Amino acid sequence: MTGRQWQPPRLRLFEAAHRRATWLELLYDLVFVVAVAELAAVYAAGSLLVFAGLFVPVWWAWAGYVFYANRFDTDDVSHRLLALPQILAVATMAASAGDIEHRSGLFAASYAVARLLLVVAYVRAGRHVPEARPLTTRYAIGFSVAIAVWLASLAVDPPQRYALWAVAVVIDLATPLFTRGHQGRLPPQTEHLPERFGLFVVIVLGEVVAAVVLGLKGHDVTPGVLLVALAGVAIAMGFWWLYFGHLDESVVLRTRLAGQVWVYSHLPLSLGLVAFGVGIEHAITHPSGTSASVGVPAALVLAMLGVQHLCSRDRRAGAVRLLAAALALAASLLPVAAALPVLLLLAAAQVTYDVLRPLPERDPSPERDPSPGQDPAPERDPAPEEAA
Repeated sequence: MTGRQWQPPRLRLFEAAHRRATWLELLYDLVFVVAVAELAAVYAAGSLLVFAGLFVPVWWAWAGYVFYANRFDTDDVSHRLLALPQILAVATMAASAGDIEHRSGLFAASYAVARLLLVVAYVRAGRHVPEARPLTTRYAIGFSVAIAVWLASLAVDPPQRYALWAVAVVIDLATPLFTRGHQGRLPPQTEHLPERFGLFVVIVLGEVVAAVVLGLKGHDVTPGVLLVALAGVAIAMGFWWLYFGHLDESVVLRTRLAGQVWVYSHLPLSLGLVAFGVGIEHAITHPSGTSASVGVPAALVLAMLGVQHLCSRDRRAGAVRLLAAALALAASLLPVAAALPVLLLLAAAQVTYDVLRPLPERDPSPERDPSPGQDPAPERDPAPEEAA
């Protein structure tokens, strides 16, 4: 092996080269396409609570690798040997999700393995990057505690097992929040991180299209059914436009809390998009049913888009999104035949508003990273807490 094939972790944050997703990261995303599809099938079967409960650790497993790669990715042999087994662990989680009642132990063990590999990566990064050691050490400790709880859950049966999962997830999610004081010195790369989160949004938007296809396959394609399907896809396209039309790279460094809120808002945003797709499938197969399965997820998506605008200090657009979310929630009380046109009109109106309004001015000050070892400017925020 050459020296370039075997490299120690290095801090990537302050390199001049423009960062983009690597082929390994795209491969890593591929397994989550399958995982999200399996979770959507769980929700389609009527298990909303199970769907939401499993979606959180799946999304957190994805986000954890994203944040590690954002800071320390070298894409060498050693990095791949730690990342590829994580893909296998997530694939096992996906295979367990559809029959969680009988495979909950396998799901927990697989998640623990994925997280353990990430902890090993952080320990290794701390060894080779001294300035990152305070941060990596705290991540390793917090995530190790969560792993211990996941493994301890194997000793008990459901529903006690699920209660331990909830405790472990809280520890996982909270660990980055308790390391904020060390993150300001190691802020994320602003061009790489939004791209990675955007790619996951593409994954969950794809689930909307897949749900429409599944609905049409299992139902006679009448004009009414076709209109429901087309409306669902058109609304999803509106969500795509609204999200990617406002992909503010500087938001991850903008204020003390805004970066972290922006990161964490992607969890309910992604969950809402998947749920919306399943709701459209349900509307195709049961056109006379309730519209809550599409209206509530649409309201959640619009609300999270509004929160993201607020994180970027775009208060007017944020208020418009939140108002649309309230109207979408009200539309969930209507029959499907009435609710879908309302949701489509809301999405179209939001897109029109974005197209016609003047672009908000960006504050250039947060987009400039400090040099290695230099404390960030006082107004800069600690890096959004990562889902390690």
